[in-house]
Order: sequence, then structure tokens, then C-alpha cells
Amino acid sequence: MIELNKEPKPNVLTIKGSRWTSQLMQYVYNDQAIPKHVGGRYRHDQIKNAVKIETNEKCAYCESKITHQYPGDVEHIIPKAIYRRLTFTWKNLSFVCYWCNNHKHDFVDKTCKLLNPYTDQIDIHLRPFGPLIMHINQSKRGELTWREIKLNRKKLIEMRTEKLEELQNLIDKFEAETLPALKKILKQELIDNTVEDSEYSYVKKQYPS
Repeated sequence: MIELNKEPKPNVLTIKGSRWTSQLMQYVYNDQAIPKHVGGRYRHDQIKNAVKIETNEKCAYCESKITHQYPGDVEHIIPKAIYRRLTFTWKNLSFVCYWCNNHKHDFVDKTCKLLNPYTDQIDIHLRPFGPLIMHINQSKRGELTWREIKLNRKKLIEMRTEKLEELQNLIDKFEAETLPALKKILKQELIDNTVEDSEYSYVKKQYPS
């Protein structure tokens, strides 16, 4: 999980967000089933494209490149099933993978909130240890986050390990290279490997070299 910055609100939310919320809440107040065309407006293309840009098309929680395997979900950081009024609130929307979305589901604990990649300083709660993400500083929020969302599920560990092995091979090649022009290229590849839009940049940035 890395810290993220919120993109400007999409025009469709600026223009229609309040009206969409009013229409949605009428169904809630009347205890009526919410039609999909009313409750699912947060999936609008403008909204989805905006959250994809701000997350570099990676899951906001696990950093997997979502679109390689799955279209991805517009996710509610605070669950819409519990806080319906936040369904179209821009700061409550992000882009996540199917697995993190389902593990997180409707979890809410007011006394110990899950980490929010847009508002929390992640490094005081979590740290990579090789392919694992663990809590630090006795952070209960950090532990709750990685356990609830299952940030160390088997498939994630396998994928992070593969990326770290690729990084180590690149480091070894860079260290052994004697041709200056090629060494310069390899150095740039190492830098590109850890930029924010790179998959699992969080674990790669803190990998010892």
C-alpha cells in the first residue's frame, strides 16, 4: 500500500453528484430497494477513469496491476452499504482489485479504522519485509489493515517474490556491468522499477541492495 493523492473531482460528479445522492437517499428513507441504475452511478466512465489515473491502474491496497487480469472496481473506502450518503462522495472512491474489495467488504470499526491510502501516513503503520507487508510501531491500524484485507495472501506473496527476484537479477547485472553506456541504461531500468506506477513499488523501494 502506498500513499495516494486525489485527482480533481470528475465533472459528472460536480454536476450530478448532489442530485444522484438525493435520488438515492429517497429510496433509503422509504426503505425501498435501490435500482441498479440509481445505486451504481459511481461506476460512470469518467469516475472510473479518474480513479484509475490516480492509482496508476493499480489496486489502492495491494498495488497489483488490476487491468492485467480484471477490469477492476470503483471501491468505497467507507462502505456504501453502511453509509449510503457517501456513495457518490469523490474522496470516498478509489480503484481496487476484486480480491481486496471482497476481503474488505463492508468492514467498519470506528475505534480502529482501516488505513486510508489517501489520508494516512502509511510508513508509520506498515513496512515491507521482503515480500511480506507487516505492521510496525505496534500499530493496531496497520495490523488490522493487512489482516482484514489479506495483504499477505499466498498469491500476493508469490507475485511480490517474483518481482523482487527480477529486481535482484537487475541489481546483479548492474553491479557486474563494465560498459558505461550499458550501465547507464541498467541504472535507469532500476529507477523505473521503483517508480510509483510500477507494480509493487512499495516492497521494491525498500528492498535492500
